Amino acid sequence: MKKLLLLLLFVSTFSFAQSSYIVDKKGNKSLVRDALTEVILVDKRISYVNVGKSWEKYIKFEDLDYAFLGLSYLKSFHLNQKKRAKVYFVFAEKEDKKLIGVAITVTSSTATGKFMSSKTYYELYVIDNNETIIDQIDATSGRSDENIELRGKIAPMVRKHFSDCPEVISKLQKYDVADEENRNILSFISDTDYIECK
Repeated sequence: MKKLLLLLLFVSTFSFAQSSYIVDKKGNKSLVRDALTEVILVDKRISYVNVGKSWEKYIKFEDLDYAFLGLSYLKSFHLNQKKRAKVYFVFAEKEDKKLIGVAITVTSSTATGKFMSSKTYYELYVIDNNETIIDQIDATSGRSDENIELRGKIAPMVRKHFSDCPEVISKLQKYDVADEENRNILSFISDTDYIECK
């Protein structure tokens, strides 16, 4: 019985490890190891190790079609039919629209390597199936009145388009907590777990 239990544990662990994969624009699918996969937003690439291998590989965003990495779904989009695609996390998806976005932190330092400042840029879009933008908010972690006001519009925008998706509203409620500078809501964009609305 112990051997059977260990075998089942090994099989379920191995099949979970294979749940993450990357698909390039040519349709090639690579199974990747969750613990050794990193999305490097600033460099516009994914660092990964294939299942059963030990060496690191990279895929540039320009070569990526989509990727399921753990609970996150990353996809290439031509927003408003732009020629050049950009990659975003898909936070939620229903039959006629998607909620996508990204949070990119840029850190600056002096020539000697001393940390100077850090700023995070947040993009959140609601798009239709043709990748046309229906609604959007671009905000930063800055303290200006304009940024505080923009952050205050995130929760209403999500509710407007995804009020019929209880999982999205539940996730939103975790982060839509009143605070002086509307900073808590930014964690909604940093939480990249994918929700497929039923």
